[in-house]
Amino acid sequence: MYLPINNICHSRINGPGNRLVIWVQGCKFNCKGCFNPETHPYTKEHLVDVVDLVKMINEDTSIEGITISGGEPLDYPNQIQSLLTGIDKRKTSVLYSGYHYEDIISNRNLMNVIKLADMSIIGRYDSSMSHPYFGKKFVLTSDRVDIDYFKPKLIIEYVINKKTITKTGIFKLNNYGKD
Repeated sequence: MYLPINNICHSRINGPGNRLVIWVQGCKFNCKGCFNPETHPYTKEHLVDVVDLVKMINEDTSIEGITISGGEPLDYPNQIQSLLTGIDKRKTSVLYSGYHYEDIISNRNLMNVIKLADMSIIGRYDSSMSHPYFGKKFVLTSDRVDIDYFKPKLIIEYVINKKTITKTGIFKLNNYGKD
């Protein structure tokens, strides 16, 4: 089973502790002002075998957990469910989704994914809000992730790899300017 991936990198601001952040490729919502518009097109490029991804995560002893973002992770419920089921249970999981809560609870496949993540942050991005978390629903399914970590703040991180520089975090484009 394969999952289209836009990017994978370590981060300390996309959830508590050192995390592996996985940005899936593909999102139908195309929210105005989205931080990750490059993740919107659905492509068959950069397909990663979920079994290999789970192995990579489980072998990475430097991380506390994973954060799954996008794109839209819930557009790949079977792959994300397999990923969340396979990771070492000592690692925490945070999932971001643009789906509305009502759409999730009325769809068993989507609900099964949400139940597997320790925490999900759900709802469309609204660029008119003063912070990206405003208007979202936070769903905790365990006490393993401290919700206080997600109190609204503006923070940015640049992750530099051999080939890429990734800007990540919570920021307002009108405050920091476009790259």
